[in-house]
Amino acid sequence: MGQNTGNSFGSAGLGKNLQASGDTSATEFATWTVFTQSMQGMWMRKYVYNTSPTYSAGVASGAPTMAYSYLDTNCTVTTRREFVDAAYASGYAQNLGIAYISDSTVGGFGGSGIFYSSSIGITRKEKVATDEESYCTTTFDTDAGEYPGQYLPNQSLDTSATFPGTFFSDVIMPAARHCPELRVSLINV
Repeated sequence: MGQNTGNSFGSAGLGKNLQASGDTSATEFATWTVFTQSMQGMWMRKYVYNTSPTYSAGVASGAPTMAYSYLDTNCTVTTRREFVDAAYASGYAQNLGIAYISDSTVGGFGGSGIFYSSSIGITRKEKVATDEESYCTTTFDTDAGEYPGQYLPNQSLDTSATFPGTFFSDVIMPAARHCPELRVSLINV
């Protein structure tokens, strides 16, 4: 039969071998690598029509039908890695928060809208020899959120539930191609 030592940590005793990770109120003057990122932009829905007219009983009787719609999106992305001489207690990270405003009543893209950095993405760590300063800012256009057929506002394809995934694949990933330092894993939509 096993012997009960009075705690689940064996003979070491509760807390006896636990070490603090250091004086958390201490700061160290050093050179730090600070990385920041931001994004902002806008979109407007564009419509693409079929090239042939609508037929009824084999006779052209109306305007062409809508083939699909997409969002003509303009985006500005900025990243910067710089060295800062300062005294900090430790490294730090904060995700880039993306907020948006659109004319959709259900939180989707709708017909037009804007997006912006609601919080700047930032990481801070002590500088190592291989760190290099860098800066990238670029503005680009991309097509996002293609929807088949006639676009119906507030349909299930364009809601607050579908917005983050579509925005990630159609806007954030192209932004990373334009500014390769963009850290997509540190972005919240």
